[in-house]
Amino acid sequence: MRRRVSLIGTLGLGLAFSSAAVSAETVEEVSKKIAAASEKLNSFSAKTKMMTEMKQEGFSMVSTADGTTEMLRKGGDFLVRSENKSVAETNVGGNVTKQESSTLMITDGSFAYTVFEATGTKSAQKIKLEKPEVDPFKVWRNTAALKVLPDSSSDGRAACVVEATPKPDQAGQGKTVIHYDKESGQMIKMV
Repeated sequence: MRRRVSLIGTLGLGLAFSSAAVSAETVEEVSKKIAAASEKLNSFSAKTKMMTEMKQEGFSMVSTADGTTEMLRKGGDFLVRSENKSVAETNVGGNVTKQESSTLMITDGSFAYTVFEATGTKSAQKIKLEKPEVDPFKVWRNTAALKVLPDSSSDGRAACVVEATPKPDQAGQGKTVIHYDKESGQMIKMV
């Protein structure tokens, strides 16, 4: 009886692993799904939060940035408004400095206009936009090995998850896990 239970258990595990292997998606398949979902998106707005913490002997830096992003598709163009405020605190050998900054970026489909303000200084920049990239992983492909992880949920939203492990020639870079909203194709979390 014990042998039969063991055999049934082994067969069950084998079926579970084989079905998982069959249903596993490739990076290319996930890329196409994200791009297709993104193509259907006509508008969105999001609150953003970014936290960065770096520590090593005699040095630490903690930065937080909060903002909003809004996008509207008009014909083939994306009209975007993104506004962020950040605070960074740096400690070098006990000497602590704090810096606040703000960034406003607006795109009109042809150009991106950015205004950056920090330490009482303002700067502005105008950049010609290139056609938006369809492949959501293009920026990662040259610098990292990509791997599809099991789907997840982020803030109650079903998400595709991809891990980017830096290639050996990318010294100083860390592993990144990116969550893409399945419905909209937008990145909703990156660690």
